[in-house]
Amino acid sequence: MTSYQVLARRWRPQRFEDLVGQEVVVRTLRNALASRQIAHAYLFSGLRGVGKTTVARLLAKALNCDKGPTPEPCGECIPCQEIALGSSMDVLEMDAASNRGIDDVRELREVARVLPVRDRYRVFIVDEAHQLTKDAFGALLKILEEPPAHVVFILASTEKDKFPATILSRCLQIDFRPIPTELVVARLAQIAEKEGFQLTAGAAQLVARATEGSLRDALSLLDRVRAFAEGAVDENAVAEVLGLPPFETVLAIWKALEGGDVAAALRVVRTEEQAGREPAALYEQLVQLLHALLLLANDSSAPVPFPAGHRAALQASAAKLGSPLLVRLLALALEGKNLVASAERPGVAVAVAVGRLTLWPRLQRVEALLAGEPPLPTPAVSAPTDTAVPESGGGPATPTARLVEALEAMGAHLLAGRVRSVRAVSITGETLVLHCGGLPPTARKSLREAVEQLSAAARQAGLPGDVRVDEDRPAAEKQEQGLRARVETDEGVRRVLEVFGGRLDSVEEKP
Repeated sequence: MTSYQVLARRWRPQRFEDLVGQEVVVRTLRNALASRQIAHAYLFSGLRGVGKTTVARLLAKALNCDKGPTPEPCGECIPCQEIALGSSMDVLEMDAASNRGIDDVRELREVARVLPVRDRYRVFIVDEAHQLTKDAFGALLKILEEPPAHVVFILASTEKDKFPATILSRCLQIDFRPIPTELVVARLAQIAEKEGFQLTAGAAQLVARATEGSLRDALSLLDRVRAFAEGAVDENAVAEVLGLPPFETVLAIWKALEGGDVAAALRVVRTEEQAGREPAALYEQLVQLLHALLLLANDSSAPVPFPAGHRAALQASAAKLGSPLLVRLLALALEGKNLVASAERPGVAVAVAVGRLTLWPRLQRVEALLAGEPPLPTPAVSAPTDTAVPESGGGPATPTARLVEALEAMGAHLLAGRVRSVRAVSITGETLVLHCGGLPPTARKSLREAVEQLSAAARQAGLPGDVRVDEDRPAAEKQEQGLRARVETDEGVRRVLEVFGGRLDSVEEKP
């Protein structure tokens, strides 16, 4: 009767080409082996579960293979097989978490002086090497300064910053990167197919997101979910094991947030809490979703760690809200994480954080009011330069009305109100011109920053996609600017501002 071998061990890479997401590491080591530029000490650093110890064993194989040193160890000779099984007498592994003292390193030094029993090199793999004591590092430094020709040290660590500079300077440092989510998903799907069990795309995505770039942790989690699911592994099974909400729940709270519906958003939080799931986990998923939306707002082809079936809906949301608003929402969400983490009752803190996020439409109205802009959409006043463009089917006849209607359909109500307040909208050749003379400076600035969104709405309305914000100012405004310049340069005014602080908000000339 054979015992079950976990997926992380059964699918541990036995060749360099089997490694996932570490192309730079593999290329560096292969080139060094091919050119015989073999260092006496290596430092492998990176997050847990990204392949540091695996690569250390592969490097030991490459050094001691019967065909080596070679960038392509055969995996069939006795040295390769013994190293794979962990039984080689010339490849010694030490866990510095439990063997961290000076006596342990002194013993290692004594063994290092002895020639290999059979193989070409004696390889020492020291895992979690940053946990060595100060004295132990000092003892290790002595052998790294004058290493025997037959010895190669490989130090593996998740915290490179804890190494003394003297040790770092004597090692060839190789940094391992977190494995991208899409590569972890692809690897999980490949293993599930070969193992003969069903793994849905949503489940693979959720496992990859939960383990944050660690393939080993992803395989360990997949083992747990398989034991729980007793068959096909779907997204709900992963969510139950992790205590995470299904993506449909995350999408539901996002739709409530997007629409400014506080009651609906808080209902989702309450339902999750009643179901026995941690509200903090739901909030963390919401933060990840906001980050993904921000990426999509700037690059519609950006990879996002969510099921592909929902990508179109997420792209539409990202385009509707735009980068500036999503940046602010994500910043508020990150502030809310501190609130949730420090709260005695995380459920209440999540409700407060989600409520704040969902109130964003009201905050925009308040900001518009403070900036001197119309807090609510106001009827447009036709101007002589608002060139009429008749539309089939009895639609709106002016560019202003058409542009406003398209913005309203996109959910950009505040921007639609700003377009209503412009002096005129005209078409010059292939350009749509917004004449903003008379608007407050903040309103003109916001229109300039929203040109990309205005262009998208204009194309949707059948208008030219090239949009220009023309800040032509009427004579009254020019006169006001001249008056302001005279007041700002007045010596008495400048002294008052220097003594009492403050600023000039507006300047009027009384009759």
